[in-house]
Amino acid sequence: MEPRPPDAEINAETDGAGISLARFECGFRLEWGKREFSERSRRTKVTAKGHRMGNRVFTGVVLLLWCSMMTWLVCAKILPTVLRGDPPPTVVQKNETVCWKVSMDGKPIGWAVSQAVAGVDSTTELHSRVLLEDIPFDRLAPRWMATLLYGFDRLRIDMRTRTVLDSLGHLSLFDATVCINELPSVVRMRGRVGEGMIHLRLQYGDVVHRVEYPWHENKSMGSELNPEARILQVYKGRKWKKEIYNPLGGPKGAIELVEAEVMEETALLVNGQRVLTKRIEYRSIGSAGISPSNRHRANLWVAEDGTLLREEIRLMDVSLRFDRTLEEDLLADAEALLELDRFATLSASDRLKAQP
Repeated sequence: MEPRPPDAEINAETDGAGISLARFECGFRLEWGKREFSERSRRTKVTAKGHRMGNRVFTGVVLLLWCSMMTWLVCAKILPTVLRGDPPPTVVQKNETVCWKVSMDGKPIGWAVSQAVAGVDSTTELHSRVLLEDIPFDRLAPRWMATLLYGFDRLRIDMRTRTVLDSLGHLSLFDATVCINELPSVVRMRGRVGEGMIHLRLQYGDVVHRVEYPWHENKSMGSELNPEARILQVYKGRKWKKEIYNPLGGPKGAIELVEAEVMEETALLVNGQRVLTKRIEYRSIGSAGISPSNRHRANLWVAEDGTLLREEIRLMDVSLRFDRTLEEDLLADAEALLELDRFATLSASDRLKAQP
């Protein structure tokens, strides 16, 4: 074996140092690369976590806004209807004539007719008239009316009503006049809605009473002697409360709150045809000492499309029945019977111009 020259050891040592230095540099770079990669991975994870956090916050905000909107909708629109028992909507169509035949104990005693026409400033006027003849005085006249109608045995009652709805369909005013036999305007009743109240002026003969009741703009006023044309959204079990006015009720009973309930589905014979209807029952608000049977006020039969076909009411000691009729003679004479040229605000030509 040949001995290596002295320079060879130095070169070997130098080569060894170079290799070690190279190895150190490679190791450092590798270690630094690992740390950098780890640092980048950590940053990437933090960024991804931040994105996920941001998505969760955004989703939470959206859900919170949706819940807030739904809470407002339920509280403002749904719960008031359920808790207050708002009445179902009724439909008033301009120039539609609705006629009724009225009977008492199966005997025809009169008729009723109503028609909605255009009024001033985009209002709607609902005119109605009810004529009842040959009614026993002791069965219908209230006690407070005895002094006004002293000496009469049979009664002829002629009641006219005008109800004005504003452009939004809310009650604006109404007036009713009751004439009995030859006595003109035995009862006058006028109501006007304003500032959350309904202001009534009641006149019985020469005596005038003024009363006020709280009133919500979305409320509707009805009368048992003036049946509605249509009642929508009627289903079994639905309950609500409604104000009705009664010109014969006296100062204390001019406006009364009644409760209504859809009792059952039943078939009704109309013009020889069997029609499926829903029966609605009106009752006076319960109070101590009054039995449920004495609270009964009226029964209504409503067809599937909302058309009111029959109404039976209990007025004093008389049971009256209103049957909807399509008799051409009565329909043709409706405008003359209502005397619209006399009682409507607009003339016939103006009403025609106001039609859409």
